[in-house]
Amino acid sequence: MQNFDHDVVIVGAGPAGLSAAQMLGRARRRTLVLDSDSPRNRFAEHMHAVVGFDGISSAELRRRGREEAERYGVAFRAARVESVSETDGGLEVVLGGDAERITTRALLIATGVADRLPDAPGLAERWGRTVLHCPYCHGWEVRDRRIGVLATSPMSLHQIELLRQWTPEVVAFTAAVGELGDDVDERLRARGIRIVTSPVVAVTGPDDAADVAHDAAIGAVVTADGQHIAIDAIFTGGRLEPHDGFVADLDLARADGPAGSFIAVDAAGTTSHPRVWAAGNVVAPMANVPLSMGAGSMAGAAVNGALVALDAAAAVERRRGHAADWEARYAETDRVWSGRVNETTSAIIAELEAAGSVTPTTALDLGCGEGGDALWLAARGWSVTGVDLSPTAISRAQAAARDAQLDATFVAGEIDAAELDEFDLVTTSFLHSWDPEFPRIPLLRAALRHVAPGGRLLVVSHAGGPPPEAGVDEAQEGEAHEHPPFPTPAEERAALDLDPAVWVVEREEIVERREVRERREVRERREVRERPAAAASRPPHLLDGILLLRRLP
Repeated sequence: MQNFDHDVVIVGAGPAGLSAAQMLGRARRRTLVLDSDSPRNRFAEHMHAVVGFDGISSAELRRRGREEAERYGVAFRAARVESVSETDGGLEVVLGGDAERITTRALLIATGVADRLPDAPGLAERWGRTVLHCPYCHGWEVRDRRIGVLATSPMSLHQIELLRQWTPEVVAFTAAVGELGDDVDERLRARGIRIVTSPVVAVTGPDDAADVAHDAAIGAVVTADGQHIAIDAIFTGGRLEPHDGFVADLDLARADGPAGSFIAVDAAGTTSHPRVWAAGNVVAPMANVPLSMGAGSMAGAAVNGALVALDAAAAVERRRGHAADWEARYAETDRVWSGRVNETTSAIIAELEAAGSVTPTTALDLGCGEGGDALWLAARGWSVTGVDLSPTAISRAQAAARDAQLDATFVAGEIDAAELDEFDLVTTSFLHSWDPEFPRIPLLRAALRHVAPGGRLLVVSHAGGPPPEAGVDEAQEGEAHEHPPFPTPAEERAALDLDPAVWVVEREEIVERREVRERREVRERREVRERPAAAASRPPHLLDGILLLRRLP
């Protein structure tokens, strides 16, 4: 999961994209929003029909939305997406310009549409000011004025009739529709709507939106037969062109409708591709700001839900693989570890016993392996239970306990799956893995749950230097090995987020193991004797982290 640059890339920072970004940021997803900063509603000075935000500019909404998403860790970049293609387990996003490539586990398309207006001079120049498209968005501002409607398709008839709600003076320019039919013609005229059948050739007049409030008409519609019809605003519906060409290589399923062909999605924004979602006008061109917000929110939640399912499946696979790896490691040889107790573990428990802080009662050893620590505890009088993932390791520990007639029980499996009781002492030594996703902290939290009141948890860990390989004597521990960084005991204690009313930290330190230190000192003295003129070698020291916690009674 960490091999991708991002969990989610959102293309588009309009209402849908910002809503999705906020949902994903709050879900703690690594989210990047790419936006070319050319939103569809950039021409509109004010935004309406959005509860709580009525009258603010669309730019202000975007500013607030971005600021909110950034508070949740969402990153933003000004960029144009050139293409998207599949890669192993995810998607690769190629940016325009320098062709930078970004990988992501999921993609959310929220790029909106472009309005391709009728080819009439004067329309485009006044778009968003006196040339409008949505009665619910702009009708109030031009109420009781002279409103024209330039029809572009049969769908425009609905727009014509709607606008009669805002003003008694509606002029319908219907050349693009053709014959209306007697029923439609009668219905429009019954409502006092003027019908002009001559084609529109131009829109003229001032383009200052403030003039809408003046008594004089701000412009005129010029028709092919020479008419100049005074208007205060004109509504029209252009051809809607979705900004989705950059995902052409994904061959997403499409849905054809009256407004054109758009990416097909379900109610949650799911497309035909398992890692791609879409929301807002790019799939629902007639949706206003609140609808786009809601769709973006739903899509963001759907993306997170899908990633949660993928995370769970990956975790199961890793868990099974981790258990299988350890089982294979134990099964390939007669013995993996030395069978001796861990030096640091034995020293601390011996100190506690000598001080009278603990007496041999019940103990649990998590990640017991072949039983070295558990058998040592049992030999000192403890009633011990050992837990490990490997059945082979457990069988060896059981055999050793039988041979020595020690009070020790061994269980193969996960700590919480074993239905264990509480113990006066819980130990774990070197519960590490080369897997960066190894759930060490959750396992330590599980260990805490099995500590009885008044009992202790002793965690001994690698805190520096290379860990010894399985089957390799620690005298050879100078070789370097690749492994994830080892956290310090203080870092692990902080990650456990202990309740101070329940837990007391008795020891939190890093020590060099005594046997390793003694071997190193002997080696260094020998090197100095044999090569007095040369610098003595300094192999990495093996450091143990100690975290000793006591649960209050």
